[in-house]
Amino acid sequence: MASIQQVRGSGFRLSLPYVLRFSGLWLLVTTVAVLVFALTSYLSLADRLADAGRQRLLLVLGLQTLFVVLAVIALAVFTTHRLAGPMIALRRAFEDVRDGQLDRTLRFRRSEHLGEVEQAFNEMMVSVQKQVADGKSSAG
Repeated sequence: MASIQQVRGSGFRLSLPYVLRFSGLWLLVTTVAVLVFALTSYLSLADRLADAGRQRLLLVLGLQTLFVVLAVIALAVFTTHRLAGPMIALRRAFEDVRDGQLDRTLRFRRSEHLGEVEQAFNEMMVSVQKQVADGKSSAG
């Protein structure tokens, strides 16, 4: 039976702690920019509108700001997952090798542009397996 670490996509929850590390500043700057835009839009238009128009403008700008902030947060989580996912896969592979699983291979999504790292790790593991096999055959 496969462990949860071997299930594709299970690393998403593991990438959440990286959200602030990778995209915290981006998230903060974008959120502040959206809030400043909404506030200045309201202040510049509020004096020209009647009371009912002001309420409608406030509602529209509030909803717009909320949706944009939520979209920015979702984008930050998604992009962080794409950045942290390969690091998590590497860490898992290193832990497996540390624990004696010498037949471990690494496989990234093709869209992650880490083919050279994947190839180097897999070649390293073939070399380790060969050295272990040579050591066993010379000892036996």
